[in-house]
Amino acid sequence: MPMPSRAAAFGLICGLCLTASPAAALDIQPGLWQDTQTGAVNGKDLPRKVSTNCVSPAQAKDIVERAQAGLQNSMKAQAQKCSKLDIRRNANVIIFEMKCGDAKQGTVDATTVITVESPHHTTNVAKSAINFAGQKTVSTITTDSRWVAAKCKE
Repeated sequence: MPMPSRAAAFGLICGLCLTASPAAALDIQPGLWQDTQTGAVNGKDLPRKVSTNCVSPAQAKDIVERAQAGLQNSMKAQAQKCSKLDIRRNANVIIFEMKCGDAKQGTVDATTVITVESPHHTTNVAKSAINFAGQKTVSTITTDSRWVAAKCKE
């Protein structure tokens, strides 16, 4: 079973970072959240990115269980190539770890740590190392998420 391309793997990691911000937090407020993302890829700073997203009341509950189900569904094709796919909770912190691939087809090694600072503030630090076709991409992405309003913009 082939590994995804480096761009697809990076997209998966970034997608987990972005979608995990407020939605993956524990005991957060539903509503409109603003994410400020900073980071670097291979030592080169990325432009600061600010975006908003809506978190429903249902998304703010049972996050670890939902994240595990989502991970299992999205990674079924890669599961036999992964030596580690893990989501765990430690108090106000959610830790996601993934190690997939092999030396021949390429590897993805990623860790994301999401911390609930308060019901209105979360931080997310994602680190990854992707090796494909003899090229290594190393990234660290930090997302600071803050609750903005109870109602989302329509």
